[in-house]
Amino acid sequence: MSLELNFPTGWIGALALVAWTAWSWRRWAELEKTTGLEPGAPERNVRFYAVGTALLFGHLIATLAYPDIDLHVGHGNYLAIDSWTMLAAMIGVSFVVSKAGTIRDERDETIIARGTKAGFVSLIAGLVVFSFIMGFLPPVQGKSLTLFMAGNIQIAIVVASLLIKYAVQLIEYAKDTNADNAIGPSE
Repeated sequence: MSLELNFPTGWIGALALVAWTAWSWRRWAELEKTTGLEPGAPERNVRFYAVGTALLFGHLIATLAYPDIDLHVGHGNYLAIDSWTMLAAMIGVSFVVSKAGTIRDERDETIIARGTKAGFVSLIAGLVVFSFIMGFLPPVQGKSLTLFMAGNIQIAIVVASLLIKYAVQLIEYAKDTNADNAIGPSE
C-alpha cells in the first residue's frame, strides 16, 4: 500500500512523526518563554510515545483490515517494511526526546502508575478475549485465520494496550493541569 505517488506510507508516517515532534518541541519552547505553561518533560515524553504508538497502531489496523494481503517482506508489498520504518523513526526520535529531561515528582509517579495499570489490565483483557475467540472459533472460520494473522492480532493487542496506557496518562495530566488552573497561580 502506498499513495498514488508510489511513495511508501512508512516513510510518510516516519516523516510525519519527525515533523510533529519538531513542531511540538518548538511550540513548547515558545510556551515556556511566553507563559510558562508548557508540559513538563515526563508529559512531553508521554505525548510523543502516544503519537508514535497511535501511528503504528493505525498502520497495523489498516494492514489487518486486508487479510488477503501477505504481510511478509518480499511478497509484493511494503506493509511490513512500512511498519519497521515507522518503528525505526520512533526509536530514533525517542533518543532525542528522552535526552530533553526526565525530572519527575510524585505527581508524575502517580500518573505513570495509573497509566501502567490501565495498560496491563487492557493487555490481559485483550489477550483473554482473543484466547477465548481462538479456543471457541468454529473450525471452518479457524482455517481462514493463519498463525501469521493471529500473531499480528496479538501484536495489535499489545500496541493497543500501550496506547491505552498513554491515553490514561495524558488524561491524568490534563486533569492535573485543570486542577492547577482552578486553584490559580501560587505565590
